[in-house]
Amino acid sequence: MAQISGGMNDGAAADGQDFGALFAQAPGLYLVLDPNLTIRAVNDAYCRATMTHREDIVGRNLFDVFPDNPDDPAADGVSNLRSSLGRVLELGRPDVMSIQKYDIRKPDSEGGGFEERYWNPINTPVLGPDGRVGSILHCVEDVTELVRMRKSEATQVEMARGQERVIARLRDANRELADQMEQIKTLRRYTYFFALLVENSIDPIITFLMDGEVKSWNRAAQEMFGYDKDEIVNRHVDRILPPDLKDEQDALWARLRAGEKVHDFETLRRAKDGTDVAVALTLSPIRNENQEIIGASQVVRDITEQKRTQKKMLGLQEELIHLSRWNTMGMLASTIAHELSQPLTAAMNYIRAAHRTVGALDLPEAVRARDFLDKAANETKLAGGIMRTLREFIEKRKTNREIDDLNTIVDETVVLGTAGSAEVKAMLRKKLAPKLPPIYVDRIQIQQVILNLVRNAVDAMSNSARRELVVATGLDEAGFVSVTISDTGPGIAPDVMAKLFQPFVTTKENGMGVGLTICQSIVEAHEGKIWGDTNGEGGATFRFRLPIADPVESQNAA
Repeated sequence: MAQISGGMNDGAAADGQDFGALFAQAPGLYLVLDPNLTIRAVNDAYCRATMTHREDIVGRNLFDVFPDNPDDPAADGVSNLRSSLGRVLELGRPDVMSIQKYDIRKPDSEGGGFEERYWNPINTPVLGPDGRVGSILHCVEDVTELVRMRKSEATQVEMARGQERVIARLRDANRELADQMEQIKTLRRYTYFFALLVENSIDPIITFLMDGEVKSWNRAAQEMFGYDKDEIVNRHVDRILPPDLKDEQDALWARLRAGEKVHDFETLRRAKDGTDVAVALTLSPIRNENQEIIGASQVVRDITEQKRTQKKMLGLQEELIHLSRWNTMGMLASTIAHELSQPLTAAMNYIRAAHRTVGALDLPEAVRARDFLDKAANETKLAGGIMRTLREFIEKRKTNREIDDLNTIVDETVVLGTAGSAEVKAMLRKKLAPKLPPIYVDRIQIQQVILNLVRNAVDAMSNSARRELVVATGLDEAGFVSVTISDTGPGIAPDVMAKLFQPFVTTKENGMGVGLTICQSIVEAHEGKIWGDTNGEGGATFRFRLPIADPVESQNAA
């Protein structure tokens, strides 16, 4: 807002209006005081009415310039005015004085002395940003002639009432003007602040009308997409939309027209050079004073690096799963070798016996020789099956989900998981529910979960008097099948239970502490759930469930 002229700095409003000049030339009589009652500004009409000059009075105390008439013992102008100004400073609100007799000192050029004058004063506070009185506007009207012309009570009353009405209207007009000017000043300040905030935002902020016409385009949007303001403003926002995402954009427009705010919608937008940028959009409808939706604001966040990090983490997770398989296989290697040696040794014994029999006996003994050879073939086939399953399990490969049968996966994996349990002498009981619906899984990853849980159960029972392993399948809650693995080991300690699936938590002497964490990651990646607890017989029970395959997936797989 412009500063007031007449003793204060000049200035012009944004529309070019010189408020200083308006103040100086206003027909009313105005004097501006600071809280110390020092004169800071005065307009031309006030100087003329008081027979003073601006340069002689600005900067001086009010009552030094306008003292009481020393020749009038009843003069009370100074005390009345001082009291009024004191109330303004104390209460922070306007004070309207009654008509005052306050004589004016004449300049020496006019003969000196004091001239009788009557005034109608109004003292109005001007509050600063802290709410305190920063200055006082002393507005008066010279009513000397009015007082002198009072010849009758009726004329005097009527003229006073008329004057009061004029003063009231002037007061209201001044107050309304001051309020409007303050509102305009505040609006301009906030408009500038928000414009600056949007322009300097680290995220692109775009506003557009409901027909798609872009109305604002900040610096961050220019840096992300490569378009200058003059290349995009007043053009359609679809300029940054990949053509194959039109249906998706139409759905977003429909949500905006319905008044819905869209939060962190992940999609792609196309830069000027043709590259696609992974972004998260937040869109908010813009309404007019009638609450009609006329446009929208769009905040764009670049999530390219986030997507790259997610992809990297997925790769690291697959590497961890692979390393865990190798760790498991390393611990099982000696046991599996021992187990494989038994059927292979038996096969060799049967083959040698067959040769001896065939060589020493007549033709009827050849039947026994064939029997021995059949047994040798079966034992060799068993060894080959174990080795083949092991090789598939540790083979590093990409995730490959297919329609599969849970019972088949469990049956095959338990054979591998219990290899080496002869030393533990654990009794295995399988309770596989018949006719389970198919599941859509990565067979090898689910085998890893089962293998890990089975090996944990076998290891837990190594020092138990009773060693019984129960592996069961069944229907879970609607839409899920489940696998339950129970042992008769020592169970799960309460302090371990609280952090059962946290990484690097293990009770094994040589364990990595990532097995259950990997199991949880695999099951949750299949949209399932895994949990464990101490069972009623003192051992531990682990259970996980997997969703039943969608009929469409089953049909496509068929």
